[in-house]
Amino acid sequence: MGTPPTDRYILLDDGALTLTVEKPCLRLMGAWLPMGAGRAEHDGSAPASIAVLSGADVVQSHSPDSPPTLRLGSVRAWLDDDDNTTILFGGAGAVGEIDLSRHRARLVVSPRAGDAAAAALQPMLTIAAALLLGRIGRILLHAGAVVAADRRAWLVVGDARSGKSTTCISLAASGWELLSDDQVVLQGSRAGDLHAEGWLRPLHLDDGWESGTPMGSRRTTAPASLGLRIAAGSIEVAGTLHTSVAAAQPTVASVTSAGEAFIGLVRQSPWLLADRAAAPPIVERLSTLAGLPRLGVSLGRDTFGQPEALRSILERTLTRNGIAWRARR
Repeated sequence: MGTPPTDRYILLDDGALTLTVEKPCLRLMGAWLPMGAGRAEHDGSAPASIAVLSGADVVQSHSPDSPPTLRLGSVRAWLDDDDNTTILFGGAGAVGEIDLSRHRARLVVSPRAGDAAAAALQPMLTIAAALLLGRIGRILLHAGAVVAADRRAWLVVGDARSGKSTTCISLAASGWELLSDDQVVLQGSRAGDLHAEGWLRPLHLDDGWESGTPMGSRRTTAPASLGLRIAAGSIEVAGTLHTSVAAAQPTVASVTSAGEAFIGLVRQSPWLLADRAAAPPIVERLSTLAGLPRLGVSLGRDTFGQPEALRSILERTLTRNGIAWRARR
């Protein structure tokens, strides 16, 4: 039998990270592939790459006896600092290996395993991308991002169900552009500025947002269905918004400390410090990011489904603290 046909995607604008997927595995990826990922025209050599291969019957060898370095969903990962190798175990449906010195990842899944393979492949892809990006001077952050009228991005950081997506969608609906509601890739420029590129996927929207009446459930929604403007490319970062929900209280925003911002960034991206070789420059850039303007935003029911109200609160807070903020073109 011949090798299965593949699709190849460029995950970053500058081509620094590519993804090659054997076609039998495409249906297992779910919504992991960012909406802005472009098809590669040829098999050029990228600085970092991930390959997803199909195995008719993936045989899972025994995992190491030591505790894993990293867990994400059903996936466990062990990093060997001595030989720059990471092994991944995702249950019966998926295994993987990352060569951190060569910046290459190889993930093998069995399409026959169906849902089990899909449940493992998506966090495996996130871990592989995060570790490889760290080795080429980028940072994968679990955060949303919106772009203001001055063409600078604000990263939105918070726990699950903390209002990240709602904040991103609301600000985009009030005149901003949406970069991502879940993952962004951060890098530094030669001038010392930080830039973010969004990995936009279908949005996780709270039901009732359009009517302003929370219904306690969520749905997956295409950004286009909400009429939102989408930003693309690498965009300079202005600062961070750190969200939480206190539904019974009015929405408030206040300046938070750099230390709290740094803790929040690390907490929401558990893979950030897993690789000792990449950790020092990551810490340095996270410290720079945490030092930018930052607000803690406690979201109440009063701004749910009220984009203009949320924008107004944030604008007043930033203006009061001498921080530039432009909400409309």
